Amino acid sequence: MRVLAHATGEVGQRAANVLLAERSVEFVGGWGGTATRSTHRTGVARDVDGYDIAYSDAPTAPSDLLARCAVASIPIVMWADDPGIAPGASVAPVIIGANVGSALTAALLTHPTANPRDDEPVVVAWTEPGRPHRRGEPIAFPDPVGVAIAKRRSPGRFVARRDDTWAGAVVKVGSDEAPRVVGVADHAAHLEALVLAATVLLTVDGAYEPGVRHAADQGERLLNALRRVELDIASWRSHS
Repeated sequence: MRVLAHATGEVGQRAANVLLAERSVEFVGGWGGTATRSTHRTGVARDVDGYDIAYSDAPTAPSDLLARCAVASIPIVMWADDPGIAPGASVAPVIIGANVGSALTAALLTHPTANPRDDEPVVVAWTEPGRPHRRGEPIAFPDPVGVAIAKRRSPGRFVARRDDTWAGAVVKVGSDEAPRVVGVADHAAHLEALVLAATVLLTVDGAYEPGVRHAADQGERLLNALRRVELDIASWRSHS
């Protein structure tokens, strides 16, 4: 498999390193000024021809790369939730939201420990960079993140701000008296990179139909792909 990497920052660069650890990845080419060392498995990409999939960690869609992938029918995976692309028809999958807040939390909800029933309360929380909240809902993440104050993003979904290098995601299912909890914590950029890389692998495996799709649509399969790239997942139950 040959991967085209549009890395605008540390997340994209780390995703390339994660993918290079996979035996199935033969080559990673850097696109659009992406700093890429020239080795037998890495180098600068000057066109999309010969690549099997592309990814981007940009906050908005890389229009030139997106257009070239569409013409060549090459799937592309994007970190951004709303990269500003129309949900029109596409011969190849265009995956959005390959990030911690959207995709990882959806994957954690499919963990056997969580596995919520329709009538059970669910709390989903994750961290984002920024000044920590002083008021809000205390959420317990795995160490070294620990308890952080979060604010509600939408019903049942909370975001905590972190001003250090750590990040986490957690889902809590059931009552406060006897919850089932699944969570992860890691270096922030590395955790985002794992989600991006796992979604790339999942897309190549044919998990997503053509057109604009959300990475979170394949939560259970994404959880398996995250395990494949060696994401450590903590789970626990209260027996009170």
